[in-house]
Amino acid sequence: MVQEASRLAECVEVESVSADKAISLLRSFGLLLPNHSVKSDRLRRVVRVPVVEGSTSQAVEILRNRGIFSVPCVDLFKTGSRGVRFIDLLRGLLPEDVLRRVPRSYQLIGSIAIIHLPEDLLSYGSLVGEAIARVSPGVKTVYTSTATEGEFRVKRLVKIWGEDLSETVHTEYGIKLCVDVKKVYFNPSLSYEHWRVSEEVRDGEKVLDLFSGVGPYSLHIASKRSATCFAVDSNPWAIVYLAKSISLNKLKGRVVPVLSKVEEFLELVSERAFSRVIIDLPHRSLEYLSDVLNVLSCGGVGHVYAVSGEEPPELKPLKSAYLAEVRKVLEYAPRKYIYGLKIVKTCS
Repeated sequence: MVQEASRLAECVEVESVSADKAISLLRSFGLLLPNHSVKSDRLRRVVRVPVVEGSTSQAVEILRNRGIFSVPCVDLFKTGSRGVRFIDLLRGLLPEDVLRRVPRSYQLIGSIAIIHLPEDLLSYGSLVGEAIARVSPGVKTVYTSTATEGEFRVKRLVKIWGEDLSETVHTEYGIKLCVDVKKVYFNPSLSYEHWRVSEEVRDGEKVLDLFSGVGPYSLHIASKRSATCFAVDSNPWAIVYLAKSISLNKLKGRVVPVLSKVEEFLELVSERAFSRVIIDLPHRSLEYLSDVLNVLSCGGVGHVYAVSGEEPPELKPLKSAYLAEVRKVLEYAPRKYIYGLKIVKTCS
């Protein structure tokens, strides 16, 4: 039997009534510190949730955007058999100046882990990869990656540990997503956003999911609503893996995979054809805003995602529409964020 130990870690403190939701949110964003127990204070009715080193400010902001008040903290937390961070396993194996430059967080997509390891640290890649695998049960392969590139937003990956594996099944909120990390774009940090948008949809809606990738928005929606979702992407592999994912899930609604350039598809769509449009192409979404409004029905909703700095992106005056909501969804880079804009179509 493995002895429990304790270690000092950064954390956020939330009210007990909000703890379950906060933990779920932080886990979906990859900020929950693995294999560490939360700490409850019944007298004060608060819970302290351990988070990944250096992520406290981001965690507080994410929770605030979801209506959960929290404050940063540092405390001792009990750890179990795997109650160490991968970075702790590297102490003594890597020079201290190298260790300081190793990212403290990584993405988990099914049985694959992806870390953004600086190129000049690749010689330490196998040690980093093995450490990640030791603290993340089920991981079979570890890659290091660059930023997404090209029309299909696919990451350039270099294997640093494990099997020659790029295809996996990723699960978020019970939805199974078939993904090949070398062939398609997928961001597991958006899992809460996929779920949140699906909660707004009602039975009978007709939804257009532009730049859909493997279709997480469409699959979340169709899993809980009798809605029809048209998932449009120009990457043939994205459509292939979306079709595989459809077969893996029990859907109440219907997902129609469409292999097409978004511009060409929009030319064929009738005005006011959809009750809801999702466009998740943060660097270029605003270029399509007039097209989105054109295909939205009266009272229809557009979910538009765009990159900006500390302030939300500025929109040109909207004709027959209004901006109903702006939210910070995800930190994209230092002082850069992905914002979610909710736009409602009006008709005179």
